[in-house]
Order: sequence, then C-alpha cells, then structure tokens
Amino acid sequence: MNKDLWHKRTFTDNNPIDYVCPKCTIGILAVKTLDSKLMPGQEEMIKYSYPYGISYVFSGILECKNKNCGEVVSISGIVLKDIQDAYEDSDGQYVEFRYHEYKPKFFYPYLAIIPIGKNVPKEVEEQLKLSFSHFFNDLSSCANRIRNSIELILDDLKAPKKYRHNNKLKGFRTLHDRILNYQNKLKNKRISNLLLAIKIIGNEGSHVGKVALEDILDAYEFLELILEYVYHKNQQNIHERALEIVQKNKPRSKR
Repeated sequence: MNKDLWHKRTFTDNNPIDYVCPKCTIGILAVKTLDSKLMPGQEEMIKYSYPYGISYVFSGILECKNKNCGEVVSISGIVLKDIQDAYEDSDGQYVEFRYHEYKPKFFYPYLAIIPIGKNVPKEVEEQLKLSFSHFFNDLSSCANRIRNSIELILDDLKAPKKYRHNNKLKGFRTLHDRILNYQNKLKNKRISNLLLAIKIIGNEGSHVGKVALEDILDAYEFLELILEYVYHKNQQNIHERALEIVQKNKPRSKR
C-alpha cells in the first residue's frame, strides 16, 4: 500500500497525482478532460471582476496510460481557482501566477486503495469497494464499510457467532468479543490483533467527524495484511519457510 499517495487529497494543473488504474492496477491514470462550473453564491466575486479565490465544481475523465488497458475513470469534486503569486515586470505590467487546486470527492470506477485479489469472496470485495467509494468524501462511512468487511472475513473463516453458556448458545454481544473468542480458540494472535485494531478504527466511524485520515490508512494497511494472509497465503508461506530453515539449521537448498 502506497500511503504517501493516499495522503495527498488535492492536486493542481501542474502537479497531478499518479493515481493507479483500478482495472489493470499497473497503469497510471492521466487527465483526459476537466471541466468546471461556478458554484452558487459565488457570483458576486465575478461581478466585481475578481474571479479567483472562489470555488467551482468540476468533473472530468481520467484514462489509463497502459496501452493494453485504456480504462476510463470519471472524477468529480471541488476546484479552487486562485492567484499563487504576482509581481510587476520591468514594463510595469502586473503578472499573476494562477493555479487550480482540485479536491476530488468521487471516482467511478472506484480507485483501489489496496489490492483485492481474485480469491477474496465477493461479499468482502463488495464492502471493500464501497469503502473505496467513500474514501475521498466521507471517512466515517469509509470506516464503517471497512468494519463490515472484517465481519464478513470472520464469517468466511468460520469464526463462531455464538458461544455456549449454561448449556445454551448465546450470540456474542460485540464484534470485539467474537474476535477474542476466535483468537482464543485458534491461537491465532497475529491476525486477531489486526482484526481488533481495524474494529477499533471502524467504531470511530460511528462518530461523525471523529475518524482521521491516518486512522483509515492504518486500517487499510492492516486489512491488506489480513487479505494476504487469509486468501493468498504468501506471508504464511514465507513464515513457514523461515521456520523450516531455523528448525533444520540449514538452507532449504541443503535439505
């Protein structure tokens, strides 16, 4: 996961962001078109001949630069048009350096904040894509969708939803309790700690304005590790190979 990329929430005409294509996941999206329109209530600035420092809405099309892909992505949001710098030249002419600062709110198809492999169940994939759809516009909703995804991952892992108490089955009162039960039964502390951390961040999504961008990026980073461990096994295989080398005290090539 490229955290530096997702920390950037705005871009300018001269400094576009290298968003990765959500389809091929290797090509970079280039701006094809960008159009803007003055937002209501800003007309007074135009009336007094000062059309900068005010907000517009914008929409446009991005296109994947990978010639074997060519995916197109729609983008929309708010753009601030302003004067960055100004000076008087040797002829006494006033020269302005102008810029457009774009603040994206929506992409479609949604940008993939983390990769979703082909082995990830459709239900989990759907919640992850819905979290991506909220990433630029509503971090609280984004956090809730991430939380939903780990509940579905627990379902897929066959983690119990109920426990036995006085010879009766009772449902776990909280997701936290369900994760702890899964951890205790399977002795899988590595993945359970990641799940608990995501759950805590997801709970913040229930409080409007409480969840921070850095928290969301942490949750995605943890979630990427979980997907890798549960559905792709690459990390698990790495740990197993390392353990084999340590236990036998020799490289695998010498067995």
